[in-house]
Amino acid sequence: MSRPIAVVVSSFTDLADQRSRASGNFSTIWFGSCHSMDIEVTVDGVLNNDITFGMAIDINNGNDELKFSSVRNGSRLSYVSSNTFYICNVAPLITQHKNFTVTIKPV
Repeated sequence: MSRPIAVVVSSFTDLADQRSRASGNFSTIWFGSCHSMDIEVTVDGVLNNDITFGMAIDINNGNDELKFSSVRNGSRLSYVSSNTFYICNVAPLITQHKNFTVTIKPV
């Protein structure tokens, strides 16, 4: 098993003073062979198939670029290399008000 590209802890809701951002920036830059990214979503260490979210690229002084939407546990995304990805547009279950962890694995 190879190491993950990124492990990100995300809020279940928008961060303060943000419209849709739920995490800080993270990097997907990978120095090995990678064509896709597999997504694993956990809450308290347990896989969660209910949370969905988007992944956007932070553009300085511009409109951020939404790269992926409706991402969830088990999603396979095309590989995109960026130092400024963030989690956005989180849609958890109403009763699930906990932060969650997203692990991005190379494929």
